[in-house]
Formats: sequence, C-alpha cells, structure tokens
Amino acid sequence: MTFATAYLEIEKEDAHEHIMKSVEGLRSKTVDDSIEYRNASGMLLAILSETDEVPGANTKLRYQISVIAPFLAHGRVKAEEIRAAVDEYRVEG
Repeated sequence: MTFATAYLEIEKEDAHEHIMKSVEGLRSKTVDDSIEYRNASGMLLAILSETDEVPGANTKLRYQISVIAPFLAHGRVKAEEIRAAVDEYRVEG
C-alpha cells in the first residue's frame, strides 16, 4: 500500500471528530500519539497525528492511495472519504 500526506490546520481531536461524523463504517484506535482508521475487515486506511513539520499545520493525515491487489480497492475509496472529510482544513505542505 502507498500513502499520501495531507497537512491540516485544525487540531487532531477536531479532525478526528469530522472524520468520524462524515465517514461511515470506520473503526478508530489510538496508537501512541496517533489515531489509526481501519475498515470493518481491519485494513489500515489512514493515520492522523500531530505535526509541526509545515507552517500553519497542526495535524498530519496519511491516507491510502494505492493497494496491492484489485480486490482491496474499496479501502482506497474509503481512505479518500477520510481525506475529503477534512479537505477544507488542508494547508500546503
């Protein structure tokens, strides 16, 4: 799997709230200081964490953009839904 990164101006907790309200069928789990998003079958779709890598960004979202097999493509679609849920808060990075 390949992941892309989006930097967000909102705080991690606020981004998490937007994602969970906007995307159905997600499971989230806190791991260390990050939040992992998985689908019902356990596939990792995205990871949300705090960042200071980019000016103006408080949060970093890494989301799946490609899969290793065609039958896993639904995971990529769900990852795009996660990204779209917070896209209005995106900053260039």
